[in-house]
Amino acid sequence: MLRRRREPQTIASDEGNALDDFHEWLLSLPWVVERPYSLDAPGVRCFGVDCEPLGRRQLWLITGPQRQVDTDGIGLAVIVPTDTAHDLEDGGRGRIVAPMPPSHALVTVHGESVAGRQEVEAIALTAYGCAMS
Repeated sequence: MLRRRREPQTIASDEGNALDDFHEWLLSLPWVVERPYSLDAPGVRCFGVDCEPLGRRQLWLITGPQRQVDTDGIGLAVIVPTDTAHDLEDGGRGRIVAPMPPSHALVTVHGESVAGRQEVEAIALTAYGCAMS
């Protein structure tokens, strides 16, 4: 049986169009804002929710941390509750790289287990839902 070798996936392309499009999509979600990040990490962008009516203000997604955090990742990390983080890790879709308060974890998304843009968006929406709840 011939098996097709999976190439490492990335949400970014050499032209930057795919990542720019992903960033635009993130910012189109209700109450999503971009948060400043260190100048020592070019290309890293942070996104949070800032929802005054619900009293929610939380960082939930980071793009571009591949070199800094996880060389096997696709340049996407999410901050989710610990239970959700373990579900992502157990499903082979991510790796917990750091605990975060309160009872959350930073999870890098693994390229070899993510089938494409729709699955990346699904993971992002999971993190967004957690940040809004």
